[in-house]
Amino acid sequence: MLYPATYDIVVLQNATFRMQITATQSGGTPVNLSGYTIDSDICGSIEGQQVATFIPSFVNAASGVVQLLLPPATTSGIGVGRYAYDVSATQPGGDRYYWLKGSVTVESTCSRN
Repeated sequence: MLYPATYDIVVLQNATFRMQITATQSGGTPVNLSGYTIDSDICGSIEGQQVATFIPSFVNAASGVVQLLLPPATTSGIGVGRYAYDVSATQPGGDRYYWLKGSVTVESTCSRN
């Protein structure tokens, strides 16, 4: 059984948030993610309702490198507070594994332009 690693993040409202993740085996060997589907959402930490979805893209699938993106149009719609997120990877055959999870702290910004 694979248990997800934990990594907490801070997201600023009205700003671009980008995070690059490299999936590796326990020995540090990259996981070839070719053909995988990546999904990652932010949800309320208590009620579990989805509040935002990261836009995933492969930087280098063969080397296990994925980027998660939240554009300003998305971050501006998330209220200040604390949430949870996770990242799952689904293999071409349909098996789904959760690789990363953590808390999301959303903070306000002063500059709007």
